[in-house]
Amino acid sequence: MMLAGQTEIAAPADRVWALINDPVSLAGCVPGVQDVRRIDDRTFGGGITAAVGPMEGNFDFTAVIEQSDFPSALVVQLTGTDSVTKSTLIATVTSALDVRGDALTGLTYNATINVKGRLAILGDMILRATASVMINELVKCLKSRLEVPA
Repeated sequence: MMLAGQTEIAAPADRVWALINDPVSLAGCVPGVQDVRRIDDRTFGGGITAAVGPMEGNFDFTAVIEQSDFPSALVVQLTGTDSVTKSTLIATVTSALDVRGDALTGLTYNATINVKGRLAILGDMILRATASVMINELVKCLKSRLEVPA
Protein backbone atom coordinates (compact mmCIF):
# COMPACT_ATOMS: atom_id res chain seq x y z
CA MET A 1 0.00 0.00 0.00
CA MET A 2 1.27 3.46 -0.84
CA LEU A 3 0.19 6.69 0.83
CA ALA A 4 1.28 10.18 -0.11
CA GLY A 5 0.32 13.69 0.80
CA GLN A 6 1.41 17.19 1.59
CA THR A 7 0.46 19.96 3.95
CA GLU A 8 1.54 23.47 4.90
CA ILE A 9 2.64 24.28 8.41
CA ALA A 10 2.82 27.88 9.57
CA ALA A 11 6.22 27.50 11.20
CA PRO A 12 9.87 27.87 10.18
CA ALA A 13 11.39 24.85 8.40
CA ASP A 14 14.05 24.31 11.07
CA ARG A 15 11.38 23.90 13.77
CA VAL A 16 9.37 21.49 11.61
CA TRP A 17 12.52 19.48 10.82
CA ALA A 18 13.56 19.32 14.48
CA LEU A 19 10.22 17.74 15.39
CA ILE A 20 9.88 15.25 12.52
CA ASN A 21 13.55 14.24 12.83
CA ASP A 22 13.19 13.33 16.53
CA PRO A 23 11.26 10.04 16.84
CA VAL A 24 10.83 10.39 20.60
CA SER A 25 9.13 13.79 20.22
CA LEU A 26 7.27 12.78 17.05
CA ALA A 27 5.85 9.71 18.80
CA GLY A 28 3.62 11.97 20.86
CA CYS A 29 1.82 12.92 17.64
CA VAL A 30 1.25 9.39 16.33
CA PRO A 31 -1.96 7.80 17.66
CA GLY A 32 -1.35 4.60 19.60
CA VAL A 33 2.45 4.91 19.87
CA GLN A 34 3.95 4.28 23.29
CA ASP A 35 7.25 3.53 25.00
CA VAL A 36 9.51 4.98 22.30
CA ARG A 37 13.14 4.64 23.27
CA ARG A 38 16.45 5.49 21.64
CA ILE A 39 18.61 2.48 20.85
CA ASP A 40 21.38 4.46 19.16
CA ASP A 41 21.69 7.70 17.16
CA ARG A 42 19.62 6.35 14.25
CA THR A 43 17.59 3.49 15.76
CA PHE A 44 14.52 3.65 17.95
CA GLY A 45 12.15 1.06 19.35
CA GLY A 46 8.64 1.18 20.72
CA GLY A 47 5.12 -0.10 20.45
CA ILE A 48 1.97 0.91 18.63
CA THR A 49 -1.60 -0.19 19.12
CA ALA A 50 -3.91 0.24 16.16
CA ALA A 51 -7.43 -0.95 15.46
CA VAL A 52 -7.79 -2.20 11.91
CA GLY A 53 -11.41 -2.93 11.16
CA PRO A 54 -12.61 -5.49 13.72
CA MET A 55 -9.07 -6.43 14.81
CA GLU A 56 -6.64 -4.63 17.07
CA GLY A 57 -2.90 -5.01 16.61
CA ASN A 58 -0.17 -4.40 19.15
CA PHE A 59 3.05 -4.02 17.20
CA ASP A 60 6.50 -3.85 18.70
CA PHE A 61 8.53 -1.89 16.17
CA THR A 62 12.01 -0.76 15.31
CA ALA A 63 12.54 2.47 13.35
CA VAL A 64 15.83 3.28 11.64
CA ILE A 65 16.61 6.73 10.23
CA GLU A 66 18.21 5.78 6.91
CA GLN A 67 18.76 9.34 5.66
CA SER A 68 18.45 12.77 7.26
CA ASP A 69 19.38 15.67 4.97
CA PHE A 70 17.68 18.95 5.92
CA PRO A 71 15.38 19.97 4.28
CA SER A 72 15.24 17.63 1.30
CA ALA A 73 15.12 14.09 2.62
CA LEU A 74 14.17 12.18 5.73
CA VAL A 75 13.90 8.44 5.15
CA VAL A 76 12.79 6.09 7.93
CA GLN A 77 12.50 2.31 7.72
CA LEU A 78 10.08 0.67 10.17
CA THR A 79 9.62 -3.01 10.94
CA GLY A 80 7.25 -4.54 13.43
CA THR A 81 5.45 -7.69 14.52
CA ASP A 82 2.01 -7.91 16.10
CA SER A 83 2.12 -9.74 19.42
CA VAL A 84 -1.28 -11.41 18.95
CA THR A 85 -1.63 -12.30 15.26
CA LYS A 86 2.11 -12.39 14.48
CA SER A 87 1.33 -10.21 11.44
CA THR A 88 4.34 -8.25 10.22
CA LEU A 89 4.64 -4.65 9.10
CA ILE A 90 7.40 -3.22 6.95
CA ALA A 91 7.20 0.46 6.02
CA THR A 92 9.42 3.04 4.39
CA VAL A 93 8.43 6.63 5.09
CA THR A 94 10.02 9.55 3.28
CA SER A 95 9.40 13.21 3.92
CA ALA A 96 10.79 16.48 2.66
CA LEU A 97 10.31 20.14 3.47
CA ASP A 98 9.77 23.04 1.11
CA VAL A 99 10.78 26.36 2.65
CA ARG A 100 8.05 28.80 1.58
CA GLY A 101 9.02 31.74 3.76
CA ASP A 102 10.36 32.58 7.19
CA ALA A 103 7.29 31.10 8.88
CA LEU A 104 5.73 28.80 6.27
CA THR A 105 6.88 25.29 5.42
CA GLY A 106 5.52 22.70 3.03
CA LEU A 107 5.74 19.09 4.24
CA THR A 108 5.52 16.27 1.70
CA TYR A 109 5.36 12.62 2.77
CA ASN A 110 5.26 9.23 1.09
CA ALA A 111 4.83 5.87 2.77
CA THR A 112 5.11 2.38 1.36
CA ILE A 113 3.53 -0.04 3.81
CA ASN A 114 3.47 -3.83 3.56
CA VAL A 115 1.44 -5.85 6.03
CA LYS A 116 1.60 -9.64 6.00
CA GLY A 117 -0.38 -12.12 8.05
CA ARG A 118 -3.91 -12.09 9.48
CA LEU A 119 -4.18 -8.30 9.51
CA ALA A 120 -3.43 -8.22 5.76
CA ILE A 121 -6.48 -10.40 5.11
CA LEU A 122 -8.67 -7.42 6.00
CA GLY A 123 -7.72 -5.85 2.72
CA ASP A 124 -6.17 -2.73 1.34
CA MET A 125 -9.26 -0.54 1.74
CA ILE A 126 -9.56 -1.05 5.52
CA LEU A 127 -5.80 -0.74 6.08
CA ARG A 128 -5.68 2.42 3.95
CA ALA A 129 -8.58 3.98 5.89
CA THR A 130 -6.89 3.23 9.23
CA ALA A 131 -3.56 4.64 8.03
CA SER A 132 -5.27 7.77 6.66
CA VAL A 133 -6.92 8.47 10.00
CA MET A 134 -3.56 8.09 11.76
CA ILE A 135 -1.82 10.42 9.27
CA ASN A 136 -4.55 13.05 9.64
CA GLU A 137 -4.15 12.96 13.42
CA LEU A 138 -0.36 13.22 13.06
CA VAL A 139 -0.60 16.29 10.80
CA LYS A 140 -3.14 17.92 13.14
CA CYS A 141 -0.80 17.34 16.09
CA LEU A 142 2.24 18.70 14.21
CA LYS A 143 0.34 21.87 13.40
CA SER A 144 -0.87 22.29 16.98
CA ARG A 145 2.68 21.93 18.33
CA LEU A 146 4.40 24.13 15.76
CA GLU A 147 2.01 26.83 14.62
CA VAL A 148 1.62 30.02 16.57
CA PRO A 149 -1.97 31.30 16.69
CA ALA A 150 -2.54 34.52 14.74
